[in-house]
Amino acid sequence: MKAFVNAKGASGAILEMCDAPAPTPGPNDLLVAVRAIGLNRADLARPIGNPDNKAANIAGMEMAGEVIAMGAAVQGWKVGDRVMSMTTKSYAEQALCDARVAMKIPASMSFEEAAATPVFYSTGHDALVTNGELKAGDSVLIAGVAAGVGIAMIQIAKAMDARLIAGSSRSGEKLARLKQHGLDLSIEAGRDDLVGACMAATDKKGVDVIMDNVGAGLFAALTDAAAVKARYVTIGRLGGKMDEIDLDKIALKRMKVIGVTFRTRSLDEKIEITQRVVADLMAHLESGRIKPVIDKVFAFDDAPAAQDYMRSNKHLGKIVLKV
Repeated sequence: MKAFVNAKGASGAILEMCDAPAPTPGPNDLLVAVRAIGLNRADLARPIGNPDNKAANIAGMEMAGEVIAMGAAVQGWKVGDRVMSMTTKSYAEQALCDARVAMKIPASMSFEEAAATPVFYSTGHDALVTNGELKAGDSVLIAGVAAGVGIAMIQIAKAMDARLIAGSSRSGEKLARLKQHGLDLSIEAGRDDLVGACMAATDKKGVDVIMDNVGAGLFAALTDAAAVKARYVTIGRLGGKMDEIDLDKIALKRMKVIGVTFRTRSLDEKIEITQRVVADLMAHLESGRIKPVIDKVFAFDDAPAAQDYMRSNKHLGKIVLKV
């Protein structure tokens, strides 16, 4: 089968196409004929494990396709089922995923839309609903809202009946486009007063749930914009990893500060997250109330160009490879 691997180039890691053996499913695995692949910023890190085993370095972390075989312990799936899943080694014509982390694709969704779903919506739901404890009537602020997971969180917050959804970004053009996806309050970084805007929109109460995709340089402002007993969830660090924290403000507002990542999740935790996403969001995905936003679709052979496009930060929504 054809696959793209992370390989050593003359000036660093590169994405390289090669022939690789088709994977063999383990007891709990689905073997999937891949039809579409979602790109994620983590793909750009291009980690290289064993340079002598190219198949071990196949890139990618989510895909959608059709089940063509499965392990002996798999239940609830059959050959021909349409599947979308977080996984590893997804930049390939065939890939494995654990059946307990996989989700069935609604009939209304294309493979491209399905490939844009697992990572963003699982990350967004885990951060916003499970860790952010979002409930109907809460106000939400998403810092770095133009990041892909930010768009998913707008849609999730809307589906969960948030009262106010605010978002900040350096791009006024992207903020304007996000209005059509449910963003209520746009805050342009470097121009608008984030704290003042949030306080005005909440009758000086502050924001109940804060999603931080930015990291360094923003903690003080986001803390000032928070309500008493707010939940502050740090997700991404696009602006850097180090910041100063005023512990007194956190104590006075009795805030919860929570970090989330999938990198340290156990398989059992990933299974539980998938179950929560299916329970809360699948009906909305089926009805179209939640619809993945796709910026651009590239041919599978153009995976290096797709990654270059992601690196340019011009996109709004998911970049997808069509196999």
